[in-house]
Amino acid sequence: MANDDFDESIFEDEDFCDEDFAEIDALIEELNSLPRLPVSILNLHRVHQMRFSCAMMKRILRETNSRAWVECKQHEHNCNVGVVRIEGVELSVTDMEGFARAAEFASNTEVYPLKDNSVRLTFTFHDLARPLA
Repeated sequence: MANDDFDESIFEDEDFCDEDFAEIDALIEELNSLPRLPVSILNLHRVHQMRFSCAMMKRILRETNSRAWVECKQHEHNCNVGVVRIEGVELSVTDMEGFARAAEFASNTEVYPLKDNSVRLTFTFHDLARPLA
């Protein structure tokens, strides 16, 4: 018998009451209340833009011998957002055109100081993933 053809009448002769199913019903309710994330695929165009920004910032920092590291990854809290994060004690940029090109595809750019006397520059890239219809 297929799952779609399940015959509930097999329970009619049993002496079940609603309390017998309380635990499983509570589990089903809990599962139904959980958020359902849509299935998505990477937006390859946005990935290429993010990779370009990451590579450009690495090149710019290499040319100035800045003591900084560059990280390119998916955001820790939102899988639809990509992050290019530059952090270091010293960020020196002399190639303003290269910097503008690295920033132009980003959805947001932030620069702020950190407690350890370093600075963080972050480019965020929204729409890193596309939901499947």
